[in-house]
Amino acid sequence: MRKDPYAFRHFQPGDVVSIRFGGVLRHYGVITSGGRVISNSRKHEGVTEQSFDDFADGRRVKVHGSRGDAHHLEVESRARRALGASYRLAGSNCGDFVGHVHKRKPTVTQVGRATVMAIGDLVGNSRKYR
Repeated sequence: MRKDPYAFRHFQPGDVVSIRFGGVLRHYGVITSGGRVISNSRKHEGVTEQSFDDFADGRRVKVHGSRGDAHHLEVESRARRALGASYRLAGSNCGDFVGHVHKRKPTVTQVGRATVMAIGDLVGNSRKYR
């Protein structure tokens, strides 16, 4: 029997969960051992911890399960160390956060985006600072 990815109580610490927003987009977070969710969001201006219900915000939560070989306490520890980090759509968003805490290798798209951002920083920051 296949597990329902939208089942409310079928999650484990370290599991990746998501909610739909903006029609087809998803916002991702990681379940903690206390049943809370740590995520990186524009709405909260960075990495924050919130209750499961606050994360869900009345929407169905999809459970994606664990995203790597790391132990759930290791995943939670990395997520907690990131609390307060800032949000950037390109390079530091909810998907990047989930990949980081699960120690997943960056995708080709993420590497390409980081390269373009680095080049942009080099070109765009050529002004002198006082």
